[in-house]
Amino acid sequence: MASGATFKSCVWRGAAALAILAVVGAAGVASAQRGTVAMREAVYEKLSRAQLAVEAEDWDRAFDTLGDVERMKDLDAHEAAQLHSAYGYAYFARQMYPESIAAYEKVLLQEDLAEALAASTRYTLAQLWFHQEDYGKAAGHLERWLAGAENPGPEPYVLMGQASYQLGRPEEAVAHVRRAIAVAGERNLPIRENWYALLRAFYHELEDYPRLVEVLEILVTRFPGKEYWLHLSSAYGQLGDETRQLAAYEAADAQGFLVTNQERLLLAQLLLQAEVPHRAGLVLAAGLEDGTIEGTARNWRLLSQAWTLAQEHRRSIEALTRAAALSDDGELDARIAQGHAMLDDWESAVAAARVALDKGVESPHELRIMIGMSLFELGRLDEAEAAFAAARRTPEGRETAVQWLTYIEAERARLGELESSFE
Repeated sequence: MASGATFKSCVWRGAAALAILAVVGAAGVASAQRGTVAMREAVYEKLSRAQLAVEAEDWDRAFDTLGDVERMKDLDAHEAAQLHSAYGYAYFARQMYPESIAAYEKVLLQEDLAEALAASTRYTLAQLWFHQEDYGKAAGHLERWLAGAENPGPEPYVLMGQASYQLGRPEEAVAHVRRAIAVAGERNLPIRENWYALLRAFYHELEDYPRLVEVLEILVTRFPGKEYWLHLSSAYGQLGDETRQLAAYEAADAQGFLVTNQERLLLAQLLLQAEVPHRAGLVLAAGLEDGTIEGTARNWRLLSQAWTLAQEHRRSIEALTRAAALSDDGELDARIAQGHAMLDDWESAVAAARVALDKGVESPHELRIMIGMSLFELGRLDEAEAAFAAARRTPEGRETAVQWLTYIEAERARLGELESSFE
């Protein structure tokens, strides 16, 4: 139902959204740090002007101004850290991610770096490395950040979960995202749909279907959507819970989610599996009528099977006739002949059986015997005799055909005696 590629995409979309936070983390670095550690007014003013130029997307002025600061020979460690941080922010805003990473890495190389700046830089680097799909480095920076953070919010745990998943560690990914959800609950913060969607991906990867069902039940309750309902139905199926599998699929149908050919067919098949053939027949008939189910011989034949199981024999024959018209398979016409025979419609049985013989079937002697029986019921003994004679020429049909031919001979004698008695 849902491929690994789909889940990878889901994880990546969440990561891309988190990466945007790097702008917030980097913006206003100079002004935020000025009151914490002393920075000369000239340096502060130039860094502020560079930040304003970045926000205005005046890249030449921004980098020229940062270059002026870089050429100052007497920058102390704190001022150098702020300069590299400003470069990192500018490169990020310009979408020059490798250059942004290099600049932020230089921040961490400065001596006596303020812990607040070191922490924010590590978190920003974690997001940037994730954006560059280097999940090992992203996880490394996040681990250091989490080790020193006091009461972190849920988002860092979510990002750590995503990095762990991309590194092929889904068990760790689960633990991190569940921690994020717990933290959000403790702080009465909203729990985002994407967090549960990540758990869904992780449990799917682990084939932990009981936990997957738990998460999907939350998703369909809080964030009802087609994808979640269909996945929930599939997960119930993996657990062998066919009743809930059908119930979830029917819930999706009730919300108008099942619109494609395959979705409508699966609904009918689940109904047949649950031994509700009449409802399956109604689904198939409606879909074939309005075109949501493709009008192929296979699908018309499936409708015929549904009506047969529902004891709707005339409807079954009608559906099978539509299937036969789309196929060169004489076996379909043979089944039509059998259906007519069950309803004592001998003329139609003969006609369908002859069409089947023309198309070709595996056991033609059976059809010839059916033709003979139908003609016998119609009182057309000569034609019946010819049909049985043809069946007698095959080893498989010889015994039954001889019995019928003997019976016809006896019937002729009986009719002759009866006719004589009236003369």
